[in-house]
Amino acid sequence: MKTLTIICCILFAAFQSKAQAIANNGLKDFPANLAAIVKADDVAALDKIVNKENINECYGNYSILSQSVRANAKKCFDQLILKGADVNKECNGYVPPLMHACKYGRLEMVKILIAKGAKKDYKYDGDDPNISGMTPLTYAEKFNQGAVGEYLKSL
Repeated sequence: MKTLTIICCILFAAFQSKAQAIANNGLKDFPANLAAIVKADDVAALDKIVNKENINECYGNYSILSQSVRANAKKCFDQLILKGADVNKECNGYVPPLMHACKYGRLEMVKILIAKGAKKDYKYDGDDPNISGMTPLTYAEKFNQGAVGEYLKSL
């Protein structure tokens, strides 16, 4: 009986962990409240918790700016840019916001990031073999983001 109880507890904990990851869109280390704010594109709530000390904080592989790009949270993105978020911030050896904008075809975000100093000639040299050596242009092409690719070629 004791073994069955232990197994049930382990299964419950694993289920809770998986449910939390799904609730956070796979963002294991991203705080659930912050993920919800970005997902809702709620600038007022974002302003209450983001400040100069934590604006460039990494949560797993993502900064708040990277997550705003991934979530297509345009108002949060604009506010983070206005507050001075680092447009070249890499978290835990993963890609900066520009690469996310290229992957998801966020052309207006790409333009803003580059205007604010994002490195258009960035080249990934981290541990992920699936994207090793990729640049913003090759990343856009890999994910069939033609408009973004054409824009990058025009620079």
